[in-house]
Amino acid sequence: MVFWGGRRGYTFAGMRRKGILAVIGGLFCEAFGSVVSGTAIVDTTLIGEQELAEIVVVGYGRQRRRELTGSISSISRESLGQYSVSLEGVLSGTVPGVSVSQESGQPGSGASIRIRGGNSVHANNDPLYVVDGFIFYNDKSSTQTGLGGFESNLNPLAAINPSDIESIDVLKDVSATAIYGSRGANGVILITTKRGSHEGARVHYRYHVGVQHIAHRLSLLNAAEWGSLQNEIGIHSFPEPELLGVGTDWQNAVLRRGLVQSHELSFFGGRESHQFHVSGGHVGQEGIVMGSSFQRSHGRLNLEEKIKDLALLVTLTGVKSTQGALTTFTPEAYNSSPYSYGISSPLAYALYIPPVIPIYNEDGSYNYHNPYEHGYLSLGGRSVNPLSDLESSVAETIHSQVLMGVQAKYPLSDALTAKVSLGTHIAHTTQNFFAPSSSALGLETQGKGGIGNKRHEDLQTEYSLEYTTALGHAHRLNILGGYTFEQTSTSYAISYASHFTNEELKHHNLSDGATSYPPLSGLTRSTLHSVLGRVNYTFRNRYHLTATFRGDNSSRFAVNHRWGFFPSVGLSWNVYECLKLRVTGGSVGNQEIGDYEAVQSYSAGHYNGQTLYYRNNRGNDRLGWESTEQYNVGVDAFLFSGVFIVTGDVYYKRTRDLLLEIPVSPLEGGGIQLENVGKVTNKGIEVVVKYSPTTNVILSAHLSRNVNRLWNLGANNNLLQGRNQEQILREGEALGSFYGLVYQGTVQSGEDVSTLPKTVYGTPQVGDLKFADLGGPEGKPDGVIDEHDRTVLGNKQAEYTGGVSGTWRQGRFRLYLQVQGMAGVSVYNQLRRFLELPRESYNGSSALLGSATPVGRSRPYSFLDSRYVEDASFVRLRNLSLTYSQPLGRGYSDAAVDFTVTAQNLFTFTRYQGYDPELSSGTDLGTYPTSRVLSFTLALSL
Repeated sequence: MVFWGGRRGYTFAGMRRKGILAVIGGLFCEAFGSVVSGTAIVDTTLIGEQELAEIVVVGYGRQRRRELTGSISSISRESLGQYSVSLEGVLSGTVPGVSVSQESGQPGSGASIRIRGGNSVHANNDPLYVVDGFIFYNDKSSTQTGLGGFESNLNPLAAINPSDIESIDVLKDVSATAIYGSRGANGVILITTKRGSHEGARVHYRYHVGVQHIAHRLSLLNAAEWGSLQNEIGIHSFPEPELLGVGTDWQNAVLRRGLVQSHELSFFGGRESHQFHVSGGHVGQEGIVMGSSFQRSHGRLNLEEKIKDLALLVTLTGVKSTQGALTTFTPEAYNSSPYSYGISSPLAYALYIPPVIPIYNEDGSYNYHNPYEHGYLSLGGRSVNPLSDLESSVAETIHSQVLMGVQAKYPLSDALTAKVSLGTHIAHTTQNFFAPSSSALGLETQGKGGIGNKRHEDLQTEYSLEYTTALGHAHRLNILGGYTFEQTSTSYAISYASHFTNEELKHHNLSDGATSYPPLSGLTRSTLHSVLGRVNYTFRNRYHLTATFRGDNSSRFAVNHRWGFFPSVGLSWNVYECLKLRVTGGSVGNQEIGDYEAVQSYSAGHYNGQTLYYRNNRGNDRLGWESTEQYNVGVDAFLFSGVFIVTGDVYYKRTRDLLLEIPVSPLEGGGIQLENVGKVTNKGIEVVVKYSPTTNVILSAHLSRNVNRLWNLGANNNLLQGRNQEQILREGEALGSFYGLVYQGTVQSGEDVSTLPKTVYGTPQVGDLKFADLGGPEGKPDGVIDEHDRTVLGNKQAEYTGGVSGTWRQGRFRLYLQVQGMAGVSVYNQLRRFLELPRESYNGSSALLGSATPVGRSRPYSFLDSRYVEDASFVRLRNLSLTYSQPLGRGYSDAAVDFTVTAQNLFTFTRYQGYDPELSSGTDLGTYPTSRVLSFTLALSL
């Protein structure tokens, strides 16, 4: 018997002749009805059965999607199939409620990933990553040895090859994340890697090659324009500046086209009792800035064995990543530092060098003479050449990781299963640094070099029992209980030397340095004991309950405050087969701080040949858990025969007992102390719409809004942060709020200056800047511009995030498109602030043409002002790819060769005036630019 089912037909075999089918709906649901046989009525649901029956990875197990009570988003297969060097590239713009902002365009660098906003001020806000059931250690400091002197942001997640990933599930609300207790406050990302198959041995090979170049250049003055500006501000005299011509384009000189290539090879197959998946590959990427690069070699083995009733899973991953980065200054506050002028790296310095200075001498050697450099980067008449600096300096990070896990499952009975998991993650980082005497960092010390090493070891053990039973036809019960233990240890050692007589061997010959610094070394350890339990109950396949409890004991907190308890409950109701309602509530915790923040500690120092100890941490015997309460209401709907799938969530998160660094009174020894102070709230809404009118067209769009606020700081309200106090922690404002003066234009000729508030120079004059008089010592405008007139100018957290993706198939062609966007986010464009200040030594922005004011009066305050807190909203065409697939007909339906042409970051629509608006730190001081990539991929499956 075949009856109507929207786009499909459904056949029931073996029905008795007296069966009666009554279709009682179909407007929104695909079809649903009842089969009546005698006096028994059996519901027959036919809507969206594929989606509802989908198995989703959850914490410590799997679950049918129709039974979920929590908010879980899964990355589509179309998105997973796109080539990406990093995991962040897969996540960016694809998941509602997940904000992904790049830390830098530097190859191998990481990204800031926030799930439903940031919860914490000083504790880690990154989500927890779980790979094949094992927690992945993603502390970004693990790739930094403390060596200093260069921009180290190598991403630990680079160990995960996106091509090895079978599925990614993002757990967002407390019902989904509470099973991880102290680790789930920032959300959880579950990654399942590819396994073997029952179909015999298969092979897959993929080659990728691409060319990347800068997506946007800054508009700077050329030589003639710079000469005219100097005449205008009266510093240097150029009688005929137009004769200077274009001069040297230093920005263009340090940028280049970079080649990226990768080879990936995998074998997989097996039989019922034995399955395997082996993969390996290499990625090589040249950065678009000279001297930068990224290399990764990786291998993975997944082995599944079934020995009678015992099921074993063995996973082994080995990765070696090497990043060539840029040397960089540290943000010192004193005036003698180049950083105080905005020079953070050779890239930034290249933007500053006057275009009248040539790169090379007549004989082709590098030019080290710059008469306009007034001393910060000049010594004895010898100046720094950024191009030479990038070529000769060493800023290398080598990160090796080994991840190994063993899982064993054994059924003790038909209903009871025991599981034991053992895993380890060993990471070793070596950082090599050398700045020759011709470089910015080595100029004063006649060369400077160092080597840093860090080793991290993470041991995880899990023991669990799972009980599953059906109580009649109406009830289904699943109970999970377990114990986990995790131990981490980190050790490091650093050596430095300077004043080299022979620079040929660079950092490989530190003994040549005439000046050696005391070596630094250290060791930290931490433990986490956890008990967990979860109950899943289903009634009549329509009503679902998930109750979770976890208790964690962390050695990172004070002795009497180490236990944290985190319960949650979730309910869902399948109102119809096309409509599901969800509601959840509970709490999770955060322990991601340093290992010894709760205890008083000392560090060794040297003075006059003596070893002295000074206190570097005051300790806090009341330091305890930072916890987050979460509440979520959601709806899932399958509309118009499943053509539309709509998911909506409204959530509220409240994080209390913030782990906050509080200034300590000088009478008590000064410094800072970590305390449990304040609250942060995040509330928002997420909507996802999927549209699939045919199997050849899949469109998806999502939009999220999150409002972040800080509360209950008490006496610690209005804490200023940043080198120039450009950020503030204030009740009622968002984390990452920028704080400064409101710019109101420039004093014009004929303007009545007597009505204007006074500045540090007194009454403003023509050409001076004007600022809003917002307050005074008494809280009211007082006619004077000072620190009391500062206000919140914006914040670095996006209020809106969204994306659109789509796949169109026509014959053997497949077109994929992805658009990403953010709104309601600000970036402090510190680089622009420096480039728009006319100076006698450095180049500037083309915005200075015709707008110069006297140097001594052009910036009366060091305070940030609203001109440079820019709207960083953007819409980006992130990915556009076209694939042609040619079947090979070798006995497998999917044996084929695929040819793909891809454009990444093709267009970005934004009003932001820097290199790129997508910046996790919120402050742009010559951040490594984002690249546009055009690439070709060949994939062969046999």
